[in-house]
Amino acid sequence: MATFTKYTSGSEALVEGINAGTDVWKIALALTVNVANTSFTAGTTDLATTGGYTAGGNTCATTTSTNVAGVYKLVLASPTTWTASGNGFIFRYAILWDSTTLTPVGYWDYGANVVMSGLNGDTFAITLDATNGVFSVT
Repeated sequence: MATFTKYTSGSEALVEGINAGTDVWKIALALTVNVANTSFTAGTTDLATTGGYTAGGNTCATTTSTNVAGVYKLVLASPTTWTASGNGFIFRYAILWDSTTLTPVGYWDYGANVVMSGLNGDTFAITLDATNGVFSVT
């Protein structure tokens, strides 16, 4: 059988179908995830606006979007911190989504519900990897 060898520019062309380097990226918080979702709906896919959380989540600025030797890597800046107020909110998952195309692309599972108490003014921050990025495509 013949061996497949990619063109080094091919990985970026595949990813740029959603314009990963220029689209607006966000991280939203949710109690559940459905990996069959092909579209993100603020306030339905994630938490509704309540207790210091705004439906749709927080924006992550694009730090770099590079293609080196056929490996495309997207590095995003960490989003702003969420600060609970009022009755607060509860979540388990942080969903990375492309808000330009409404495409959910992945999530982080914290293993259990995270309770953000508005009474304590709890804060929650997500720190994204500034070296390896949020994803790479080879």
